[in-house]
Order: sequence, then structure tokens, then C-alpha cells
Amino acid sequence: MNGVHGVAGSNPVAPTNFGDYISPFFYFKPAIVLLGKMNFPSYSVLIPAFNAEKSIGELLRQLQNIKNKPSHSIVIDDGSSDNTYAISSQYNAHVIKFDKNYGKGLALQKGFEIFKQISSDPYLICLDADLQHPTGSIEKFLEKARDEKSPVIIGKREIRIGKMPFLRYLSNKITSYILSGITEQNIQDSQCGFRLISRDIMNDTIFKENGFQFESEFIIRCAEKNIPIKFVDIPTIYNSHHSSINHVGDTIRFIKLVIREIFKK
Repeated sequence: MNGVHGVAGSNPVAPTNFGDYISPFFYFKPAIVLLGKMNFPSYSVLIPAFNAEKSIGELLRQLQNIKNKPSHSIVIDDGSSDNTYAISSQYNAHVIKFDKNYGKGLALQKGFEIFKQISSDPYLICLDADLQHPTGSIEKFLEKARDEKSPVIIGKREIRIGKMPFLRYLSNKITSYILSGITEQNIQDSQCGFRLISRDIMNDTIFKENGFQFESEFIIRCAEKNIPIKFVDIPTIYNSHHSSINHVGDTIRFIKLVIREIFKK
């Protein structure tokens, strides 16, 4: 009998042709490839939350049950008047509660500080608390970060009428177009809060915006440092959970940010 296994109870038979030498490699190749795909970099997650009692528990439960779990889950309760803090504390998360609503930008910046204090992970992944960012997509971010050494990766939704509310569609199209011009990069989805960020970026970048426009400022600051911004496709999900976005007010603040950046140059 040819092969390396032989007959049970007999001495192994030496390989007799080249195929016998390489066949073990092909036998184990699927396992080797699978092991490579599972070898993702470690990461923590940051969730800015405001009055998110209806969704925050489910999000944290999902994070506990995914295959590649985060090292730490950080929740910044931005002055909620509901049970966001109490529910988050039940899921072994590191929870900070603000005494009032300061804005998503400040919540994210506080989360950056906590991340640098409690975690040594190379990456932080930011998710919104309203379940619009599926935890099943986290592996896409980690795979791109591992394979391309990307320091910033943003989720790209399907931005078209019918997939997202009209005002969100219009706002995203306009802001993405303007930011593409300012940064000289192809900003495909400027408003998506599902982001992977390298810890190195947080160590030497100063931010000023406290509201939703922080996410636009973040893109601008990265471009100033010649950091390429990459994107991965994620599902476009809009559900019944409340959004804190003020379309008129946040648009005005975005315009002010753009004007300051233009005149700064």
C-alpha cells in the first residue's frame, strides 16, 4: 500500500512518488487558510450612547457572542435620562456617564481617553448604540486592517433613495462630496459612525468639535496627516430606534466647520 499511513499494525510505507510528499500539505491547506482568516488583530469597541435603553443591551449581548470578541467594551452614556447606564453596566462593559448631554463628539473623545487607559489593543472600533451597525461586519474591518495595515476604516452603506431616509441621503451626499474636495480623498460615506481607528492616531491628534460634526472633523484631521481613509461595505440599516441627529442644526454646524477649514488654509 502506497502512502505515509500504511496498514494498521504494520510498519509505515515510504512514499513512492512526488504526489505522496505533497498530499499532506493539500490535506491541511484548508485548515491553514482558515487559521489565517481567524488571526485578526485584537481590538476594543467604543459605543457612544444617548437614551439607548431599548438597544444597548442587545448590542452588548451580540458583542459578547461573536467569534472574535473585543477585549473591552466601552460605553459613554452622554447624559441619558433613561436606563442606558444601568443596562450597560450589566454586560461587563466599562461605562462612563456624563452629567448632561454634551454631544457625540465629546463622548467619542472621552472614549478615546478611556481606551488608551485600559487597553493595549492596536485598534478601536466605534459603533452606534442603535443597532444600525451589525456586529457581524466587524470581521470585515479587522481583515482589512490586518491585510492592508489600514489605520482608519469607515463603513460604507448603500447611499441611495429607498435605502435610507431622504434627508439622510441628501445630507450624506453633500457632506461626502464637500469632504472629498477638502481632503482630496474619495470619501464614500462621511456620516457613518462604524469606524476602525488605530490607537496611534489618537495619541497625537487634537479635536475641537463636540457634536455630530466631530466625525467630519476626524476625517479632515486624518487627511491633514496624509492618512489614507479606507472603506468597507456594510448593510444599510434603519430601524425604529430614535436618532439624536438634528438635521438643520447639525448641517449649520457642519457648514461652520467647513468655512473654518477653508479659511485656515
